[in-house]
Amino acid sequence: MDEKDWTILHMLSQEKNITKTADRMYISQPSLTYRLQQIEKEFGITLLYRGRRGVEFTEEGQLLVQYAKEMLIHLANTKERITNMDGLVKGTLRLGVARGVALYKLPKILKHFLEIYPEVNFSVSTGLNLDLISSVFKQETQIGIVRGDHHWSEEKEIIDQEPICIISEKPIDLDQLTELPRITYNTDPALIMVIDNWWNSTFKNPPSVAMNVDNMEIAKRMVQCGLGYAIVPAIVLEEHDQFEQLVIKDADGEPIQWTTWMLYRKSFLEQSTVSAFVKFVKERYSLI
Repeated sequence: MDEKDWTILHMLSQEKNITKTADRMYISQPSLTYRLQQIEKEFGITLLYRGRRGVEFTEEGQLLVQYAKEMLIHLANTKERITNMDGLVKGTLRLGVARGVALYKLPKILKHFLEIYPEVNFSVSTGLNLDLISSVFKQETQIGIVRGDHHWSEEKEIIDQEPICIISEKPIDLDQLTELPRITYNTDPALIMVIDNWWNSTFKNPPSVAMNVDNMEIAKRMVQCGLGYAIVPAIVLEEHDQFEQLVIKDADGEPIQWTTWMLYRKSFLEQSTVSAFVKFVKERYSLI
């Protein structure tokens, strides 16, 4: 097995489909099938079988997929170390970023970073916070930018804190909030828990949910059209927005904050791209 075989196994485990994997690899389906047969011959196993939902790996196949993922990570890290041995900031930086940050902050961060370090490329993945933390732990990504408070045993930095707000097109009266249409959205469970805890400590009755949408950006658009109110982190509020806003507060009257963290392994600071990006984000995140 070589790097191309590792990549085939990794992509096939994601796609669960021979044709789609071949397309992503820019090879023909017969060529891909032949490579899979050669892997089976090399290890003397049945690698996978075809089911109703696409291909499924056998137990032996799953072991090889895990091996392939680990080898690809090890190879990527080795390439980065070699690239950075001359001290220049260049190469590929692998980031795992919370969706809210990726939507509202990350494009400008990357733009300004590239103005200083034009030889850096980025590989960006987004997802739920726990998945992003796992990706940094497994070294699939070098830096994670996550939201909320989570356990992480290595290096972590608070890079931002923002209030959570009720937004509406109409004036907000807390005493009437339970009777007004609320727009909820799918988001990270940690944020849902923070908002739910505030609601349950403030009101005796549940909210009157008018609709649930896929994400907070859609919820914001619904609010803009006067279809109800939403409770969102302040990151979604842009300069041109003209909402009525009310910051939610805890029992002591303090604004409830939603924290953004940057996570990474200390050993990765030996890579100039990682070190430069960590320093840049710590100094510039709140200014962008």
